[in-house]
Amino acid sequence: MYYPMTSKPCWRTSGVAFLHLMALYVTSVCSSAAIADEYSNTSVSTASQNVIVVANPESRVVNLRSDLDLGIRVSTEIPMHSGTQAEGSFRKTEAQILAAKQRSVFEESGQWGVVRLYPEYSVIPELMLELVVLKSDGRELLIRVNLTAVNGDLLLADTYLDRSVSETLASEPEEPFADLFHRIHRDVAIAVSQHSQSSHYLDTLSFLRYAQQLVPEAFSGYLASNNGQWQLLREPSDQDPMYARIAKLRDYELLFVDTIDEQLSGALRDIDVAYRLWLQSSKEQLDWLERRRSRGVDVASFSDDSTFARHQAVYAAYRSLKIHEQELFELVLDLESESRSTALEIEDNVVKLEGTLEQQYREWRETLAKIVQLENAF
Repeated sequence: MYYPMTSKPCWRTSGVAFLHLMALYVTSVCSSAAIADEYSNTSVSTASQNVIVVANPESRVVNLRSDLDLGIRVSTEIPMHSGTQAEGSFRKTEAQILAAKQRSVFEESGQWGVVRLYPEYSVIPELMLELVVLKSDGRELLIRVNLTAVNGDLLLADTYLDRSVSETLASEPEEPFADLFHRIHRDVAIAVSQHSQSSHYLDTLSFLRYAQQLVPEAFSGYLASNNGQWQLLREPSDQDPMYARIAKLRDYELLFVDTIDEQLSGALRDIDVAYRLWLQSSKEQLDWLERRRSRGVDVASFSDDSTFARHQAVYAAYRSLKIHEQELFELVLDLESESRSTALEIEDNVVKLEGTLEQQYREWRETLAKIVQLENAF
């Protein structure tokens, strides 16, 4: 549950006031215990899948040199517990933060073409990596991964779990859960190295699929599809006027993707500081709950503990978590507000897009399709 906090919290309370605050705390602890049980159920629900537990840094190097472009899209399926706008916005922003971290690993390897973050699935990159965050609480990060090639081949489908053992997530130079991102990169590289389709074939297929999305009648005899699998029948001529028009519109779509990426990059780096503090505070509270459970202490009996100092220490940890949570939520809502409007120039005209990133992306693609229709009319 999310409770608003003042910017200057008062740590001194009377005995009666403290008991009232402790009652609030115990309620929250019970809620946290329920949440922990839900997280446990989430883990059980993935037991039938191939869950890869990332235990150590991945040392195996995959010798891959690919000029294939890679798109990354991250979404979240973490259950909402408070039901507030702040929590929903936070989880969406968390997905963007994790996407940026995963992208950095791919870029730093130097093994790929252009690596971009996409608001939605796209056929522009030859490879599309879709990550779904299933659990993130500071102690564990659980992510479902699907890697598909633009011809429809599913190259990778696994679920990855990484557990944090660090007590100083906020201050360590290395990214929390860096092992997970490196393991995903390694497995993607292995899957791509075993794929038989050439980069030229996938690039041509990508172009034609994009063309058909904008102009269904364009290059209609060049592709065949069956149950999600796409086959290239013949290649278009780069001298075809329609080829040049589609290529220009694809560049305009990438302009949107790159513009949004540039706008978000700095803000996400700033939010990441608060995010890591939240991860650490969340982990500390969950670790404390786990230690109490291991000693056979029922959460509902915490209020009967006569050790006043222990209550104070526990409440201070809880208070710290809520303060970091509020700071993070405020930054997230500010970012969401700032990113709900984007202005782009196209054909000497300025187009202003409104709404969420997904809504802006769809509106931009609709604008591009209208441009094609107008050109065809003449």
